[in-house]
Amino acid sequence: MRVLVTAYSCEPNMGSEPGTGWNWVKQIASRHSCHLITRENNVAAIEAEARKANLTGLTVHGYDLPRWARFWKRGQRGSSLYYYLWQLGLIRLAKKLDRQHDFDVLHHVTYVANYLPSGLAFLAKPFVWGPVGQHPRIPRAFIRTDDLRLRLAEVAKVGVKWIFRYIDPLFQKTLQNADVILSLSESFDQGLDTDNANKVIPYPAVGVDEPKVSDTANDGDSTFDVLYSGRLVDLKGARLVLAAFAEFAKDAQQARLRFLGDGPLSEPLRDAAVQLGIADHVQFNGQVPYEEALAAMQTTDVFLFPSFEGAGMVVIEAMAAQTPVLCLDFGGPGRMVGEDRGVRVPVESSFEATAQALSRALHLLATDETLRKRITDKALLWVREQMTWDAKGQRIEGFYQRAIDHRKGRAA
Repeated sequence: MRVLVTAYSCEPNMGSEPGTGWNWVKQIASRHSCHLITRENNVAAIEAEARKANLTGLTVHGYDLPRWARFWKRGQRGSSLYYYLWQLGLIRLAKKLDRQHDFDVLHHVTYVANYLPSGLAFLAKPFVWGPVGQHPRIPRAFIRTDDLRLRLAEVAKVGVKWIFRYIDPLFQKTLQNADVILSLSESFDQGLDTDNANKVIPYPAVGVDEPKVSDTANDGDSTFDVLYSGRLVDLKGARLVLAAFAEFAKDAQQARLRFLGDGPLSEPLRDAAVQLGIADHVQFNGQVPYEEALAAMQTTDVFLFPSFEGAGMVVIEAMAAQTPVLCLDFGGPGRMVGEDRGVRVPVESSFEATAQALSRALHLLATDETLRKRITDKALLWVREQMTWDAKGQRIEGFYQRAIDHRKGRAA
């Protein structure tokens, strides 16, 4: 098929959303004739990687707003507003490309935010939107009460999402014009009318390359290694990690916690480690290259990730590295771990009770090697069967055909 893809965030050899965008594009381009619209600063890396992968069917179109319309954007500051304007700005380019190539299907890949519109909704062609989703709201007990800015920011995020989803006419156009909506979770169709709800297919956005069985499950010493990898923010449960480990370390002196990542909680976590008397057992490695983070997962005993996010690509990566995952029974990580592919603990009514529950789970994993082996074997099997990028790529044509059939039904 001839497919037009938009992926605002798309970069090879990266984790998180840039890596997700690239891997979706790679799978599409390996099976179909693919034209990609992305940010200008992504083009060189994508074209270089496409040559390595022999993706001859991929054509990349870089697009950005004029300089006068983006001078105010600095890094993540203003990124949502810029993305919104970027989606509106690409409509003209998308229509021009469609006149030239007469696409069979349109596919919006990133951002995965299900409350922001897509410019592809303005073309009258079969349209796949997603996978899209959003982070659930962080329970109030798990947001720092000593920082008013963080509390107000969380309230503002909820308000902005509500405005986009229920008031913004461009979002409504995206919702109505989508023929297939790939959703990160089963909750997106709640509140939708029947016609739109019937277009929703729950489908995770994230995936991994084919896992290779490793014989380096740990580094051979007697230290029990706990690893966290991600932004140091409340959304990802970074403070819970430290609190749970501090409780666990009281009875496990041969234990080590490594933080991979950076963020606004970096200094507060370092100070807290000193106050808790565990500074000698905690390493803050900061932001590390993607490959280094993957390697670290293969040499740790437990991956502790009590995140509240809606997706959680890093969980799949830990499973592929044959590392037991300990998370909350909440959001994307809880769904991925499921009943038997890791250990998940309930979100208790307080921060302290939840940290203690995570600590007890750490003790269980530290003392039960059979349990660790059982859950990693089941996780690895699930990843291989359902969560590799190739397995996801095999389903793409089915989504496209469903969009085409739905579009024909509209015209009938």
